Amino acid sequence: MIRRRTMLVAALVLPVSAVAGCAKESRTMTPQFDEDLDAKFAELRASGGSAPLRTLTSFDWDAVYCYYEGATADEVNGDVGATVLESGSRLMVSGALAVFTNGGEVVKALAIPELTFTPGKQPAGTTVVVEQGMSLASPN
Repeated sequence: MIRRRTMLVAALVLPVSAVAGCAKESRTMTPQFDEDLDAKFAELRASGGSAPLRTLTSFDWDAVYCYYEGATADEVNGDVGATVLESGSRLMVSGALAVFTNGGEVVKALAIPELTFTPGKQPAGTTVVVEQGMSLASPN
């Protein structure tokens, strides 16, 4: 599993790293895995429980944008308002990319396995709920 994650991170990191040297005005984020967050999602899947995403993260954010494999850099970067993926590339990750922002600035870009959602900015904002560890939804 660790090797698979390393390969997934490499697929995400390589295009972003190429941009980092070229874009002085635009801070790029390196998509990464958050083992603590992944473990919390796994607990929710196992228990069938749900929790606000905000309570599962260990950092401040006010919006989250989510994308599936194949999303274009133009779509991700345009929605987020920052360079997350190299221009002209497509997202290559098994699972999802969640880009967290705070005050319009990218805080973290995380690869999250086994997650379903409506692509783009999550309309529920900071109240978005992780249902059964598998999907993002607006609170009931």
